[in-house]
Amino acid sequence: MQTRMPTQTKAPPVSCAGDRIRPVPRTGMLRLSPGQERLWFLDGLHDGGTEYLSWLRMRLRGPWDPAVFARAVAEVVRRHEVLRTRYQDTTGEPVQVIDPPGPVDVTVVDLTGGPDAGTRAMALLDAAASKPFDLRREHPLRVVVARLAPTEHLVGVTLHHIAADAWSCDVLLRDLDQAYRALVAGQPMPAPLPVQYADVAAWQQVRRRATGVAGTAYWRDQLAGLEPVVLPTDRPRGTRRDPRGDMLAVDVPQHVARLVDTTGERYGTTPFMTLLAVFQVLLAHRTGRTDVAVGLPAAGRNEPETEDLIGFFINTLVLRTDLAGGPSFTEVLDRVRETVLTALMHNDVPFEDVVAAVQPRRDPARNPLFEIMFQVLHTAGTPGTLGGAVVEPLPAIATAAKFDLVFTVHRTAAGELRCVLEYASGLFDQATMQRLADDYVVLLERLAGEPEARAVQPAPAPPAAPTASTGPRATAPTPPANPVEQVIAGIWSRLLGVDDITADDDFFDLGGHSLLVARVRTALRQAFAVDLPVQVLFEATSVAELAAVVTAAVRTDVSRLSDSQVQDLLSRAAREGTR
Repeated sequence: MQTRMPTQTKAPPVSCAGDRIRPVPRTGMLRLSPGQERLWFLDGLHDGGTEYLSWLRMRLRGPWDPAVFARAVAEVVRRHEVLRTRYQDTTGEPVQVIDPPGPVDVTVVDLTGGPDAGTRAMALLDAAASKPFDLRREHPLRVVVARLAPTEHLVGVTLHHIAADAWSCDVLLRDLDQAYRALVAGQPMPAPLPVQYADVAAWQQVRRRATGVAGTAYWRDQLAGLEPVVLPTDRPRGTRRDPRGDMLAVDVPQHVARLVDTTGERYGTTPFMTLLAVFQVLLAHRTGRTDVAVGLPAAGRNEPETEDLIGFFINTLVLRTDLAGGPSFTEVLDRVRETVLTALMHNDVPFEDVVAAVQPRRDPARNPLFEIMFQVLHTAGTPGTLGGAVVEPLPAIATAAKFDLVFTVHRTAAGELRCVLEYASGLFDQATMQRLADDYVVLLERLAGEPEARAVQPAPAPPAAPTASTGPRATAPTPPANPVEQVIAGIWSRLLGVDDITADDDFFDLGGHSLLVARVRTALRQAFAVDLPVQVLFEATSVAELAAVVTAAVRTDVSRLSDSQVQDLLSRAAREGTR
């Protein structure tokens, strides 16, 4: 468990009349926020389900009283109305029903001295986390405490996203700690909040009406004709969405992580923009697409009144980047920067209204507009204590799959990076996702280390229409003419799975991409003992061109040899390198 602060997706404030959030009467109908309306719809579409649940799981060591903690939970629920809200639609439109403070769902089980206490405790937490909420009848918070010893407890907190986002989890832990300490010390609770989430929901609906059609115009134009990017799957996609999911994590080496800051300082990009740019290039390599769009959960907390609230503030943005024309990575950074900043300036339009304006093709097995989400979460680390007990985070559990892939880069204050992939296990094998994560790290190192290098290859030009003057190809394909060309053709054939490669064939036309370039470079080093710059392999793209570069590199090292001696040396190196 780590605190999550997605500050990189906070939008610049947009001023409009009546911008302040003010309390609204609790006597009338309380509408849901636009984001809640979508979650309400999805909850009904999936008949409950666990796709939109989040969990906090921790081990507490030290003196700690579960009974006091249960009272602290009740105090936090009293403080935040959204944690004691149900959702009903008896009038045909979902509304919030805020219940008065009362009993809270806190289950305390004492397993002290029992057999397999640790295993049984984890099973209790797993059961609580895998049970859907009935939003019409239940409050969206569930807490389980398992006592293993007088000074050791496991705590599991389950929330429905209709009431909480990642930011809210930080607020919840902070308020629980403050309430516990106040109860133990006999001190008063913190002052009441000036506004509640229901007030934010009403304010968002007012802004929604004020934005109107003009607000959706940008998104309708920006996303016109968009076809969602879909990764090649290991199994066919069914006619209905498969909720099975799994996850894996990959740490980014520190020397690679440092390149992110270096790139940002040099080219004026945030870490988020740099990391997103690499990810979109990776998707272009994987799919052959240059029109690449991913989803982004924007924090939606630009107003100071929202920072201490628990609630669902996320608005999903679609970041569509044009990677056509064979851009270098610096050009990709420029395009991504413009995409992100422009999208954030239009963050006041709810995603639900964007979907309605764009009207994408509907498919029950797919999400509208995108199937891949990307985010960077700034993790401040687990709070050190909760009510005086030392907190030890427990391993995350596999989550239900909301999308084909949610690719999250966790970034600490020290700049450390960890990639976490939550993916649809009904579509992808873990090995496939492991390769994707590993390739992302490799590509991050290459592009951030050599930003002037070409990041995406241009699409091949369409063949010219045959005319009387052109006719068929005038000359036959030229086979590799010397040992160096033959070895290079063999390397390409092995890596690309293509036979009968000619001297004029282009590496990228045959299906090569920047990740395979690194493997070609390694193979050339092994075969010929030459260490070519990566940029050269993007410029010498045919077998003949690359063979000339290799020959020149060897001749530079052995300049006193004749051409025939160089060719003999290369032939012998080729034989040794291909054994």
